[in-house]
Amino acid sequence: MRDAETVTLPLTATFEHAIFVLSGDAVLDGQPLEGETLHYLSPGRDQLQLKSRDARILLIGGEPFPEPIVMWWNFVGRTREEIAQARSDWAAHQRFGEVKSYQGPRIEAPEL
Repeated sequence: MRDAETVTLPLTATFEHAIFVLSGDAVLDGQPLEGETLHYLSPGRDQLQLKSRDARILLIGGEPFPEPIVMWWNFVGRTREEIAQARSDWAAHQRFGEVKSYQGPRIEAPEL
């Protein structure tokens, strides 16, 4: 990247992190970060060095879950049964709020 600068951000090494490029260009460990992608960083890093030019970046992190997790569509749970219940609740308009500012039709969850 021409005219890019390197930014170093401190991290908690025991946390897992994720980076999302909101706008602009960014490079991490020599690899360009794709837009519209949540980039996962496993525990073990105590800092993050990004090379960027006019980039806006969202960085999130926290302690890893102590047990394995299941991720499917927009749901996260500990078991397949929890995911099935979340899908059922979504379809029944229970437990999950509505996005009032969204003007399109409600997005239905795909079949399991």
